[in-house]
Amino acid sequence: MIHFDRFSWRFLGAQSWALEDVSLSIERGEFATIAGPSGSGKTTLVMAMCGLLMGRQAGEARGSVHVAEHDVASTPLHEVAQTIALVQQNPDTHFATLTVDDEIAFGMENHCLEREEIRRRSDDAVALLSIGHLAGRDLFTLSGGEKQRVAIASIIAGKPAAIVLDEPTASLDPQTSRDLFENLADMCQKSRLTVIIVEHKLSHLLPLKPRLICIEKGRVTADLPAESVKEHRPGWLTVPSFEPVAHEDTPQLRVPSSNTVINMSHTAVRLDGHGILEDVSLQVRVGEVVGILGPNGGGKSTLLNCLLGLIKPTCGLIRVCNREVSPNSVSRLAEHVGAVFQNADHQLVAETVWDEALFATWNLKTGKPSTRTEAGRLLEEAGLADRKDDHPYRLSWGQKRRLNLISAVLHRPRLLLLDEPFAGQDWENIGFLLEAIHAVLSPPTDERGAGQPASPNRGACLMVTHDSRVVLRACSRVWFVADGRVVVDAPVLEAFAQLAALGHDAYVPEMPKTETARLQ
Repeated sequence: MIHFDRFSWRFLGAQSWALEDVSLSIERGEFATIAGPSGSGKTTLVMAMCGLLMGRQAGEARGSVHVAEHDVASTPLHEVAQTIALVQQNPDTHFATLTVDDEIAFGMENHCLEREEIRRRSDDAVALLSIGHLAGRDLFTLSGGEKQRVAIASIIAGKPAAIVLDEPTASLDPQTSRDLFENLADMCQKSRLTVIIVEHKLSHLLPLKPRLICIEKGRVTADLPAESVKEHRPGWLTVPSFEPVAHEDTPQLRVPSSNTVINMSHTAVRLDGHGILEDVSLQVRVGEVVGILGPNGGGKSTLLNCLLGLIKPTCGLIRVCNREVSPNSVSRLAEHVGAVFQNADHQLVAETVWDEALFATWNLKTGKPSTRTEAGRLLEEAGLADRKDDHPYRLSWGQKRRLNLISAVLHRPRLLLLDEPFAGQDWENIGFLLEAIHAVLSPPTDERGAGQPASPNRGACLMVTHDSRVVLRACSRVWFVADGRVVVDAPVLEAFAQLAALGHDAYVPEMPKTETARLQ
C-alpha cells in the first residue's frame, strides 16, 4: 500500500533534513503506529505518504514515495486522496462547511455519490464515532474533542483504502480514545482497511498489538512487529520519574493557604439553547494545581473561558485574583492570568518564535532585564533554541504548544489556565512543561527572604487534560466535569477512587504499588 525508498526531505531554509534516508513499506490491511519524540519528523512522514510534500511544499526531496504503486510526486493530489486520507492534528484545518451533517457528507458529495449512499455511509460513520447527539450542530459550537470526532467521521465515511491519523486522541477523552482505537483495529481485520496512527499516548493502543514504527531525528530507528512490541519497545516510550509539580505528600498542599485565587458561585452557561455549565460553585486557593478531567463536550473549556471573561455566564458570580470577572475585565485580568488555549494556532500572533515568546511581557510592559535571559533558557529547554527566527507556524503542533506555554509564563501570572497543554508532547517535554508551571507557582528569588527555599505559595494552576498519568504526578486536586457539572471534586487519589466506583475506569491511570496501596 505504502512504500518509501530511501526518501529524504528538507524544508526550504532549514539546515537539517526533516526526514533522512527512510525506507519503509506498509502492506494493505496493516494496523500500524508511528511513534517518536516531539519534533522527530512524524507529521512530515505522514505528509509525504499523503502527497502533501513534493510539489506542494517548498523544499528538497530525495528518493521516492509510492502509494498503491503510484508515485505521489507525479500523481494529482485528488487521486492520491481517494486512496489515502489524512486526519490532521488540528481538526479546524479539515472543515469546509458550517455544520456537522454537511461536513461528514462533503467529501462524498464531491465524489458525486448517490444521496442514499451518502446518507448510509454518514449514518455508519456517526454510529462508529458515537456522535449522533451532534447532528445539526454548527461546527464552531463544538468542543475540540467533538470537532476531532467529526473530522474522523468525515474521513471514514469516504471509505479510502488507507487512513492516516496524526495524533487523533490529542483532544479526545480516554474512553473515546479507547473506543476509537478498538473500532479502527476491528475495521482493519474485517475490511482490510490500512490504518496508520501517529500517537504519543500508547496505553490504549499497544494492547491492540499494532506494528510499531519508531522515528527519531527524521530516521526510522525501530520497526517492531506487534508480537514483540512489549519486549523491545524503545526506552523513551517509558514514563520517566520526573519531579512532580505538586502532590498530596507536599505539606503546603495538604493544607493550602486561605488566599483564594478563584471563586465561582452558582455559575451557569447556556449557548444556542444548550446547557454547557450548570450551577458550578468552586474555590481554588494559592498553591493548588487542579487537574480537570471529563468527557468531550462536558464543559471543561467553557469553564476556563468563563474564568478568562471570554464567555459571559448566564448567571452566577466569578472572581479571579480578587477581581470580578466580566467581558470588560479581560485586558485587566491578562496581567494576572496566563492562558494556553486548546488550539495552539489561536494564540500565535508574532512573526518569529522569539517575538512570540516575549509578546505577553512586551504587551503588558512587565519585562525585566532578566526576562530575555529567562526566555532564552526556556526556549533552549523546549528544544526551540535554533528556531528563534522561524515563524511560529513552521513549528510542529507539539512545538507550538511549548511556545504557547513559554509565552504564557514569562510574565509570571498568579494563575495559569491551561487547556490541553500536553497535546503532542513526549514525556521529556511534559517534564519541561511541568517545571515551567512549577516556576510560576513558586515565588521568584527576589520575592523571598535571603536563604528562604522556594515553596508553591504564589500562584495556582488549572489544567484541562485527558492524560491521567500527568494528573497523578502533577496535581493536588481533581475536578471531573461531565454534562456541565463538577461530578467529582477531591484530592487526586480520592478522586481516582471515586471515578473507579462510578465506572469511569478509563480515566484512572496505572499507578505505582505505593500509590495503589494508598488508593485501596
